[in-house]
Amino acid sequence: MTREEMAREQRPALVVFTQSTLLLESLATFFATLVTWGLSRADVVDVSGGAVWVAGSALAAAFAFASGRANTRWGRILGWILHAPLIAGGLWVGAIAFVGIMFLGVYALGVRLGARIDRERAEHAGHGATQEGTS
Repeated sequence: MTREEMAREQRPALVVFTQSTLLLESLATFFATLVTWGLSRADVVDVSGGAVWVAGSALAAAFAFASGRANTRWGRILGWILHAPLIAGGLWVGAIAFVGIMFLGVYALGVRLGARIDRERAEHAGHGATQEGTS
């Protein structure tokens, strides 16, 4: 396998980082739903158990959907937008806001570093092609 074939098979770092983060957020949202539901059953938080399951399941599914679409610009934008309702979950359980803010930071870091890695890969590939062409 040549170097060019190996480089062609590599997925963009931006997509890998954002997909991974959004999928983990989907799981975290599901677990946050379980926690909030349990606290509502124990009368610690004043929210309907049905509303918790509907909202939590919808948000977890939306994160999973955005993860699947992270290879598109609108999918990554959707990923940014979905952090707002996750952080707003802190109105009922403060720890959910903390988790949401932490994931927002990880997502921002993934977008920034992923774009940088992809840009450096492109520069390196262009530089390698120039080097091979001059020989």
